[in-house]
Amino acid sequence: MIRSPKSALFHPVPLACGAIALALGGAACLEAQAADPPAAQAAAATAPVTAATASAGKLDVLFMVDDSSSMDGMQKKLADQIPAFINGLQSLPNGLPDIHIAVVSSDMGAPGDSTSSLGGCTDFGDQGIFRGGVSLQSGTGGASGKGGTGGSPDGGAGGAVGPCSGLSAGQTFLSNSGGVANYTGDLGSVLQCMVGLGEQGCGFEQQLSSVARALGADGAPMPVQNAGFLRPDAELAIVFLTNEDDCSAPSNTALYSLEVGGSNQQNISNALGPIGNYRCNSYGHLCVDPAAGGAACLIEPPLHPPADAQGTGDALTLNLTDCESADGTGLESSVSGFVSGIRALKSDPASQIVVGAIVAPATPYTVTWVPAQSGENTLSGELWPEVEHSCGAAGMDDVNPTAQLSVAGDDSFGDPAVRLTQFVNAFGANGVTASVCDASYASVLQNLVTKIGANLSGGAGTAGDTGTGGTGAAPPICAGGLNSGPSGSPGTGGSAGGPDGGLHQGFGCDVGAARPSGLALGLLLGLLVLTWRRRAAAR
Repeated sequence: MIRSPKSALFHPVPLACGAIALALGGAACLEAQAADPPAAQAAAATAPVTAATASAGKLDVLFMVDDSSSMDGMQKKLADQIPAFINGLQSLPNGLPDIHIAVVSSDMGAPGDSTSSLGGCTDFGDQGIFRGGVSLQSGTGGASGKGGTGGSPDGGAGGAVGPCSGLSAGQTFLSNSGGVANYTGDLGSVLQCMVGLGEQGCGFEQQLSSVARALGADGAPMPVQNAGFLRPDAELAIVFLTNEDDCSAPSNTALYSLEVGGSNQQNISNALGPIGNYRCNSYGHLCVDPAAGGAACLIEPPLHPPADAQGTGDALTLNLTDCESADGTGLESSVSGFVSGIRALKSDPASQIVVGAIVAPATPYTVTWVPAQSGENTLSGELWPEVEHSCGAAGMDDVNPTAQLSVAGDDSFGDPAVRLTQFVNAFGANGVTASVCDASYASVLQNLVTKIGANLSGGAGTAGDTGTGGTGAAPPICAGGLNSGPSGSPGTGGSAGGPDGGLHQGFGCDVGAARPSGLALGLLLGLLVLTWRRRAAAR
């Protein structure tokens, strides 16, 4: 968490060359797909554990765990419910599915001219590579970055503990197929350790980008370290745990930079405002200001207090409603692009994809302005905007007065998850959300087990993937409702990419990726003999 104060080109190929390429590449592709993936090869060398049954169907589960500062307690609440989640899967009518489970972080870096000043951030982050078997759940915090906590980028926390015991060396995800596993001991215990990623990740969380990159749903192949996880005939379940909304942006974004126009410094005169989480709100959301009067229209959360802001002096607030992702207008990647990319991974996404998100409620949504802290050349009385937490503990700073309150002793809190909620809702009845401030995550995980079971082999199925929308057309964008982008011009965001931008389908075979072997050469020889015979018969 980073608070501010607070065409592919088509080249025709001659027929003979195409046939030879097909024989060579096609055979190599068949062999590559027939061979066991790395995880399965390693699994064969380990002792059998609780058996997955073939009749139970196949299931790939991806946990996206926010590893930015302040997440330790919420990671532990998730870990507490992992044994019950696994027991629920084992208790399905046909038993434990043939299962793969992976964990990925929210850290995709924060590329820009100020990366070194952003606590926990690098240019690239984890790039969607599975965090297999490494626990960072305890340790000491890092020093605050430029601006300090509540002023600008804050430092990460948590020191590396080391590999989780149980997962076989070299493995990046858990696999239990046909009663053979690539881990030893209890599945739930190993996964409990794996979801404890700690608090050292970048405070500009890019949850959707991380998931898309991990699965190869962004138009590029998945990381080689993740190979073998995603199976085309398996149900896919994605589970998010985070207390911030998604701030995914294209790699060439100006969102994380200071030299973007205006003052080019860490103050309110910067063209994008001070670097902090509010940039993710201001250039990723569109909302209605119900107190503005006139017909309802959408604005980006403003940098400066508008005339209808409530309160006086340095205690100004603005309540916003009907917030949605600023697809097509903001600096962030579009939620709709991520939805399309994930759906394209499956031939029948309505029955093959289940999504759950443990996030902060999308409402209430209130912007507040507070005195600048640790900025550069700030003016006397300068106020910086931030969004109040939509859930949190009573008496905690920045918690909305109407927010869901955490139970006593629970320091969980979170900001309105507008984009993530919109993503989950796009999967209709197969989407589940719960509050990160709930005392326990047992209910949401059990709900996910139920939906997973309904879509596995022999399940009744649920009417998923139809999405949910509003009751009518979205309001138009207000005149002057967009904040100025770099150099004073309106910012435009990139898309999440996806299979519709090229040939990548998420589980295809790269003809050039495998070396032709005996089977390939045999097919080539057969093709040449057939061609020779046809020519001889024609003479």
